Amino acid sequence: MPYSLQKVSGVKEHSENSITLSYIRIGSGRKVALAFHGFGQDSSHFNCFEPVLGKEYTLYSFDLPWHGRENIKKTEKPADRNALKAFFLDFFESNDITKFLNIGYSIGAKISLILLDLFPDKTERLLLIAPDGFRTNFWFRLATGSRLTRSLFKYITYKPRFFFMFSDMMVRMKLVHPGVSRFAQSQMNTVSKREKVYFTWIFFRKLRSHKNRILKILVDFNIPISVFLGSDDKVIRPGQFKFLTEALPVSCKVTILDTGHNNLIGETARYLEKSQ
Repeated sequence: MPYSLQKVSGVKEHSENSITLSYIRIGSGRKVALAFHGFGQDSSHFNCFEPVLGKEYTLYSFDLPWHGRENIKKTEKPADRNALKAFFLDFFESNDITKFLNIGYSIGAKISLILLDLFPDKTERLLLIAPDGFRTNFWFRLATGSRLTRSLFKYITYKPRFFFMFSDMMVRMKLVHPGVSRFAQSQMNTVSKREKVYFTWIFFRKLRSHKNRILKILVDFNIPISVFLGSDDKVIRPGQFKFLTEALPVSCKVTILDTGHNNLIGETARYLEKSQ
C-alpha cells in the first residue's frame, strides 16, 4: 500500500530577506530533521517518514519554490548562497535548532548539499535520495547558464512545440534515453508544469556544489551519509555514485532499492521502517 500524502499539520511559512518558503512539521521528537522534496512534489511527500523518524525527530519538510502554497510570492530572482544562509540562520534561531538531520530528494538535494557546505557543524547526518547536485546537469547548465539561453528557456515555457520536437529527435539519435525523455515530457505537458520547471530552475541556477568540497566536509566533520538509489531510475542513475563509496568507505552507505525515480521517497521510508 502506498504511503498517504495527507498533511499531518498546518502549512506555515518563513521569510527572510528575498526568500519565502512554506513548510510543514512532521513528528514530535526532540531532535530536528530538515527535508527537501523533488520536482513536482510538495512537503507532504515526507509524511511517510513519520513512522520512521516521528518519535525521535521533528521533521521540517519544506516546499520548494513554485511548489506547495500558491500564494507564496513567485519570482525570477535566483537564490544565492548568502540569501540561503541568511534564511536558514533566521529559521534556526526562530525554532531553536542547533543540529539537524539533513534529508534531500532529487532536485531538493541541491539545497541539502548547500546546507551541508554552509552549516557542517550543525549537520548531524546526511540522508540523500536519488540526489541531484553532486554534478551539474548538462541541460540545467545549458538552459540557465546565459541570458540568451534563459530567454530561449522562457520562450519554450510558453511555446513548447520546439521542445517536444527536439526531445523526440534526441531519442531517435540515441543521445537521450527514452525513459529520460518520457520523464521530461511528462513534466512539460502543461503551461503550469512548464512554468514550474522554468521558475524552479531559475531559483536554483546559482546554487551549485562542488563534489570535492562536499567530500572534504564529510571527512573533516566526520558526518555520516546514507544514499538511497533506484535500480530502475533513469533520471538519477545508481552508477553515478561509485565515487562516494570509494572516497568514504566507512562513513558512506549506498542502498539500491528495486524501484524507479518517482517512488523513491516512499520506498526509502519503507526500507528504513523495516530496518528498525
